[in-house]
Formats: sequence, C-alpha cells, structure tokens
Amino acid sequence: MAALADRIDEELRLKLSPIGFEPVRARRWVSGTIAPIRKIFEFQAMKGGWYSARWGFSLDFVPVVRNGRLRRKRTSKSVEFDLCIDPIDEIGIAPDWCSFVEIATLKEVDASHLIRVVRAATRATHDDFARVNSVGDVVTVFHERASMAFRRFSLENYVQTHIAWGLCLLAVGKRAEGEEHIRLFCEKNGINRNDPLIHKAESELARDDAMSSC
Repeated sequence: MAALADRIDEELRLKLSPIGFEPVRARRWVSGTIAPIRKIFEFQAMKGGWYSARWGFSLDFVPVVRNGRLRRKRTSKSVEFDLCIDPIDEIGIAPDWCSFVEIATLKEVDASHLIRVVRAATRATHDDFARVNSVGDVVTVFHERASMAFRRFSLENYVQTHIAWGLCLLAVGKRAEGEEHIRLFCEKNGINRNDPLIHKAESELARDDAMSSC
C-alpha cells in the first residue's frame, strides 16, 4: 500500500503543488494560502480496496472533536474537514470518475486509469475551491448543501458541521443563527457550551472583526 500511496501522491503533486497545496500525509494535500481557511483534497481509503476522492475546507478557529473532547487544529498537519464535499454522498456509491480499487497481491490499478482519476477529481474541485475566499463564502456553501438531497451522508452526518457553521455565522454577524448551530453541536456531542476552546474561538472572531473595522 505504501507504493500505491506514493503513486497517488506523485500524480497529485503534478496537479496540486502548482496551486499551493502540500502533502501532509499519504493521499492528503492541504493549501493554507487564504487564512483562516485551509483547503483539503484527499483520496480516502475505503472497504474493499476502494479509494475515492473528497475535498473541502478546514477553518483554523474552529476546534475539532477528538475522543469526546475539543482540540485545536491550526496547522496543515492537524486539519480535519469542517465542510466536506464527497461525491459519494450525492449518488450513494463511489463514482468511477473519482475512484479506483487496488487490493494488495490481487488487483493493481492501471497507471493510465489512476492518472485519469486524479486528473478528473482535481479538476472537479476547481469551482468549489475558487469560490471560497472568505468565511462568508463558507457560510454560503453550508446553506447550499443544506438544501441538497443526498443518498449517503448529509451535513447532519458530519460531526463538525454545526460547530463550524455556527462559528462562521458568528463571524459574519449572524449571532442568533450561529448560536443555534453551536447549541445543536454541543447537544449532539456532549460538549459544554462554555468549553474554553469555543470561547477562545469567539474571542478570536471578535478580535479579527475589531481589527477589520479599524
């Protein structure tokens, strides 16, 4: 599998390095050129030897749930998806154009097929990555995806949805709506609304807002 990861990353390097992405672990690449937003692209490993592309965004000020506790994730290596765009969610299975299968000693993905999949998957990210340049843009994507029909996971199935959406709403001045999302997140995950990391995120947002108003 290490050889496969190397092959995937070599193809991704050709497509993603020129636009500011860097590898942070096998099959995962991150760009942090628009603070506090980090763009993520990866080929996720799935059951049955399948690998499928997904992409999305991580926000530095949004804490992540790990082992029932909130943690910070302010570096490219520590990112997690706050907003995940996974083609599988829309059709229920891994689409051929952004996925492939390789099983050690049994089935090796053809090099030409791997190249086609990497090219198609990275090309599919262009519009999503190009349109997100601010926290307000992230809010827009959340609203749009909340109105979509999915065959696998919806926003509700992703742990980070409500804390990320809520804090982004606070950042753009929609406090009542943001608080509702934060409340939902805390209730679902057994997190105290007064957790220091949530308050720290709010303080960062208030400071940034004050600085932008100067």
